[in-house]
Amino acid sequence: MSQPTQEPVSLAEAKSHLRIDGTYDDTLIGLCIGAARQYFENSCQIHIAQKTVQLVLDSFPATVPNLTVTSNINYPFQTKYYPFDGTIYLTGPVQSVESVSYTDTALTEQSLTGYRVDLISSPARITYAYTWPTTAKITNSVRVNYTAGFTTVNMPKLLKSGMLFYVAHLYENREAVTTGSLTETPLAVESIIQQYSSGVYH
Repeated sequence: MSQPTQEPVSLAEAKSHLRIDGTYDDTLIGLCIGAARQYFENSCQIHIAQKTVQLVLDSFPATVPNLTVTSNINYPFQTKYYPFDGTIYLTGPVQSVESVSYTDTALTEQSLTGYRVDLISSPARITYAYTWPTTAKITNSVRVNYTAGFTTVNMPKLLKSGMLFYVAHLYENREAVTTGSLTETPLAVESIIQQYSSGVYH
């Protein structure tokens, strides 16, 4: 996975939210922005900042005829897909799929062609009209490279507001412990995280 070249919350936006005019804390605020984005990505299990992602699987998904999938199975972040329906599901939001490659039974790297990418559905998915190729019986034999994350145009305002809340929290609380009692603002960070971790983009 590549690191994002641009954070979804700009330094200017964060400073405006914090009501800071000077530049003396720009480095610290930048760290808070990155930490807030990572916190939301891990908590919501989605990609927020645009980046190149590689999904690795030990084999192509198996297919069971006439199987009706009724629920999502909670696999780890970035390896989540419905089992036995022959479809690869991608943690999103997904902007594009660059390549699908695999290691064949002769341990030779192959590039797959003819696969179909559905970026409209949530989660985004990759299907194959034929039988998936047989892969080597090794770990990480299938690799999917794709671009995920929100663009500056489609970044949800609610999600950005939640990250600004968390940036302010990190900026104001710079130690691991506090002497006072902290109470979360109603409908703030955790409420926003709950909305974005309920299945969309998974």
